[in-house]
Parts: sequence; C-alpha cells; structure tokens
Amino acid sequence: MKLHFWGATEGVTGSMTVIELPEGNVLIDCGLVQGEKHALEKNWETLPFVPADISALILTHAHLDHSGYIPKLVKDGFRGDIYCTQATRELALVIMEDSAKIQESDEGKKPLYVAEDVNRVLSLFKVKEIGKTFPLAGAHVKFQSAGHILGAISAVIDCGMRIVFSGDLGRSDDALILSPELCPPANFVVMESTYGGRVRQGILKDELEKLLVTAYKKKKPIIVASFAVARAQLLLTLIYEFYQKHPEYKLEVFIDSPMMKKANRVYKKYAEQTKHPEDLYEAIEQANVIEHQKEWDSIKKRTDPFIVLASSGMVTGGRIWRYLANWQDEDNVILFLPGYQAEGTTGRFLSEGGREIADGEGRRITWSGDVVHSDAFSSHADQKELSDWVSSNSKDAHVYLVHGDFESKQSLRDNLMSKGVRIVSIPKHGEVLELIEQSQK
Repeated sequence: MKLHFWGATEGVTGSMTVIELPEGNVLIDCGLVQGEKHALEKNWETLPFVPADISALILTHAHLDHSGYIPKLVKDGFRGDIYCTQATRELALVIMEDSAKIQESDEGKKPLYVAEDVNRVLSLFKVKEIGKTFPLAGAHVKFQSAGHILGAISAVIDCGMRIVFSGDLGRSDDALILSPELCPPANFVVMESTYGGRVRQGILKDELEKLLVTAYKKKKPIIVASFAVARAQLLLTLIYEFYQKHPEYKLEVFIDSPMMKKANRVYKKYAEQTKHPEDLYEAIEQANVIEHQKEWDSIKKRTDPFIVLASSGMVTGGRIWRYLANWQDEDNVILFLPGYQAEGTTGRFLSEGGREIADGEGRRITWSGDVVHSDAFSSHADQKELSDWVSSNSKDAHVYLVHGDFESKQSLRDNLMSKGVRIVSIPKHGEVLELIEQSQK
C-alpha cells in the first residue's frame, strides 16, 4: 500500500491524500486551496492523478478546504462513491453551492465548476454512521467522531495494518460540538497540525460576555465577521445562553448571510448531535434574518446597538463589507473578529491594527470603530489536544503531519517525539510513501 500526498502539505487548505488499497485507490478529502491570490491559482492547476482512477472518496467534513474541489473532480471524470456522515453531506452541499455561485459571479476567471456540476455530485454520496464498519476497496473502514464541526469524522482503515486519517480535530472543551474520540492504536496516522504550534489562549465564554456587556453599556453595535458554518451556530448559541441568564443586557440579534441561513437549517435538523440541542435550536429560531432590501435599508439606518453576524469570517468577501462601508465613519461601533485570521486576509490586517482596507472591487474604506479579535473561538484542537489525541494510544505509530504551516508542523513534531511517539514525518507535496516498507524500518 502507498500514500500519495497531494494536498495540504504546504499550508492549511486544499486537503487531498490518496491511499492505495488492495482493490482500488481511495481519496481522503478533496478540498480547495484558500488564502492569498497566488495560492488560489493552485486550484486551476491540472490534478496530478486521473479522477477516473479513483475508486472512492472519504469526506471527513464539510469545510471548503476539504470538500470544495469535489464538483471539479466529478466534472473531470470521477464516478466513485463519496462516503461521509449525513450532516456532512448536507453541509457540504451548502458549501459547494455557495462556492459555485461565487465562481460564476467572478467575471475575471473561468469557474472551476458551476451549480450544474454540484448537482451531479448528489447521486454519489453514500452516508455512513459513526461507529459502524463498512467494506471499501478490500479494506474495512470505520468513522469515529472528530469533533470540530457537525458531522466531522476521523477515518480508521484496517487492511492487515491500520491507517488513521484524523481529518480536522476539534477541541476537547468545545462549547457546542462533542469532543473528538482519541486516535485508536494504529500503524500509521495522517493527522492535521493547524494549531500544532500553539496552545490556545483566552476563555471563550468570558471574552464574549465581556464584549456583550460592553456593547450594551456603551450602546455600541457589534458587527461580527463570522464563518457561515460552525462559527455562526456556536456564536448564536452562546449569545442566546448569555441573554437567558442576563436579559438586562439583551440586544437584538441578526444574521446576514444566505449561506449561514442554509447552514442553520442543517444545524437545527441535527441539533441532537450537539451538547446543547435546545439552546442551539432556540438561538437560531430567535435570530432575525436579513433577506430583503427593505430589511437592509432599515438596519443600516439604526443608531441603537444591535448584533449582526455576516460572512466572511476573515473579511475576504461577502456581506460583511456592506456593514463596514455603512459604519466606516462611526467610532461608536465594534467589529468583532472571532477566531483565526489567515495571513494576507483583510481580517488579519485589521486584527493587527490596519484600518485602510479595500474590498474585492478596489473600493477603499477607512474603519473608524473598534476592532476586537479573539483566538479563543477556534474550532481546531491546539498543540496539547493534538498531542494527547495521537499519543494516548498510538505512540508506536508512524505519524505524518499535514494541514498546517511548516512552523506548526515542526513544533508539533518536536512535541510528539518528546512524548514518545516513535516516528513523526512531514511529507512534501507529491511525495509517495510505501507503507509496507515504512513499517519494516
């Protein structure tokens, strides 16, 4: 058996790894590269393998950097089954449809795929339950919970030896999503390293509650730059729970993102899979949705404080820009950036003190209000949680680190080896590794 490392080897996006199994090649995740313009260009490069040669695809979770290339894969000839959980299937469709819409609206570049291509993916999904073993390409596969977002899994593949693909791992103390199951004993582990160099700082609930009280007392609107999937649902739930305990500080809550609205439906449908199903359901039900022009016309004239969640989470596009433009001259307003802001994004620039920004069409804005940034809201496991996940049962495994910047991988590698993990490697893009040979060393 061999592993082919084709994606997320040089950064935190574009996940794509092929494993050769006895009866076929299986692709683990199929994501788009995200980030700065030069990085995005990689999505238009020719795949290093023939899509028709892939027997099946395992999708660990719905995020764009894991699912966003699937319609292009199908467009170019892939006809195998796509294995994932039911919640992942529904969220991935929301994300892929939004991706197609964005690409179709970009007049400057030919889209990788359009809405019709997303529709072709529908018939290929094969939903599997967490904890149930199923046969695939001469091996046996079992999904276990990865935390992180609704429906996310790690894939455990048994075929004479055991290979575990972590997917993206969630935090042990996530306020909404259940904790990930620990990595089982394994021969080989391919794991993410997004926060491999960091131990999370700050207490999520404390930081949010301080912000909500400040906004109420100082009569400041809060504009939240939020990812439509996972981050928005977490924030809505935490805001709802705080107001249940402290109604004296309550402000009206809005969401302004078509994608967020669709994701909310999925989270409501599978609320029982979260830690606080009733609070999640009620939080979504009570949030006001900005859908029509008249609602935007009304909110943009408001002078009283309120809270609005709008995409995108790193201020790289979306409706968040109309709020920044409308309130740019007001110093009595808060822009809240919850979670990681990638290098090269407007969100990172603002979080580091920048105030002169420009949208995708070059229109310049000078932000005059406050900017509050917090790393406490990440849904990724930090270095300690990543180390605990793999070292608890799999110290004898050969661990391959992907899905992180090089410094994060190096830091996590050193940490894992200090805890007694036998071999930790950082594969390069395009590297092909023979697992049998590796296990004999």
